[in-house]
Amino acid sequence: ANTQYLVINFLEAPVLAFFLAYLIRYYNVETTNTFGYRLIDNDNLPVYIFMAVIVAIFMGLTVSAEEIIKDRKILKREAFLNLSWNSYLMSKVFVQFVISAIQAFTFVIIGNTILEIKGMYLHYWIMLFSSWTMANMLGLLISDSFKTVVTIYILIPFLVIPQIILSGIIVKYEKLNPAISSPSRIPFYGEIITARWAYEGLAVYQYKENRYNRQFYPFEKRRSMADFKKHYWYNNLKDKVNESVRYYNDPEKQDALAYNLLVLKNELDQHNETLPALAFEDVDQLTPEQVTPGLLNRLLDHLELIRRYYMRVSNAATAEIDERVKELENRNKDAFLDMKFAHTNEQLEEFVTNSGEKPIVEVDGRLYQKTDPIYRDPEGRFLKAHFYAPSKRIFGKLVPTFWANVMVIWCMTIILYIALSQRLLYRLLESIGRISERLFPPPDNTV
Repeated sequence: ANTQYLVINFLEAPVLAFFLAYLIRYYNVETTNTFGYRLIDNDNLPVYIFMAVIVAIFMGLTVSAEEIIKDRKILKREAFLNLSWNSYLMSKVFVQFVISAIQAFTFVIIGNTILEIKGMYLHYWIMLFSSWTMANMLGLLISDSFKTVVTIYILIPFLVIPQIILSGIIVKYEKLNPAISSPSRIPFYGEIITARWAYEGLAVYQYKENRYNRQFYPFEKRRSMADFKKHYWYNNLKDKVNESVRYYNDPEKQDALAYNLLVLKNELDQHNETLPALAFEDVDQLTPEQVTPGLLNRLLDHLELIRRYYMRVSNAATAEIDERVKELENRNKDAFLDMKFAHTNEQLEEFVTNSGEKPIVEVDGRLYQKTDPIYRDPEGRFLKAHFYAPSKRIFGKLVPTFWANVMVIWCMTIILYIALSQRLLYRLLESIGRISERLFPPPDNTV
């Protein structure tokens, strides 16, 4: 019945998509650039992915924020009829989800077409629609819980801004206050930020599953792991062993010796589980009480064996990549290069490989790889993983990050619906209001 409402809602998404995509459709205008626009050169692709997620959350909130509060008088008048609260909510949810599906569809069609993101319309729509629906439920929850429209619209920025700041995009998690963050894992608040799950899912899928990279990803993954082990991991442990040899007879260096042995033991314990064929059998003797110079020398020899093993793995992976490239170039070199230019993006690659960052960090007796997160399987259990992990563990199974993150967002949506159906936030605010009245009663104005 409200034509203006429908027109604004259905035009808002494509208009925003057009302006966002057109503004960030960057390419080099120097005369040396004879190709024009190519996706590979557009430095703004990560910005588009992130802003698309924020648009989904913001629009999902604003569309649904008044849906229940505007019916409050009707609900109060008809309360004596004992109408089904869940039926009323489902009528709202169904309409909101249909609107969100259309908005997400038009946004993806316009935005991805302008930026020439090929072959990923469906996956972008699934992730953005999921973000839209989560925001719909959050909007309905606050619409039911607060008493005035003004309060609701004041609250919306407080719900959206954390999605921007705590998503791990604007500021990396390890760059936040060390008191509430960690260089080795995503902090607890990052786990409840929808923008983080949505952006990560799209960024990982865009890089890993585009038509060009998916042909080389398994080989690149093996090479990345081997290169890290044979360079950064090996050199760090070798330095620890050499330091331990020097500190062995120095009474003033016994604390440093104990810490070096702790790092060596922790890393070798994990490596023995990962690669039993090259296990160091005397790892339990890496303690200040049991270690000997002879044991440390044997460890140096063993580390050299491990380095040579990973060198062979790296060389084999490189050979497979070269063979695959040669095969594709022999078929049609121009088509192969066009595929790379049209489907990959250099700026996104810098993001998901953590290019330019310190490759390894040492925290609490462990060494953590910071380079190439897109090639590292998660170490944590049940969805716990580093940022840009290619997969997540769910009940012991590795699930691609895109689908794992979609499931997480829908779980958030379901939890918000349960909170809305039970009116948990409304009851909490009412309880706080009653407590406040008892503690700070209003002044008595009677004469």
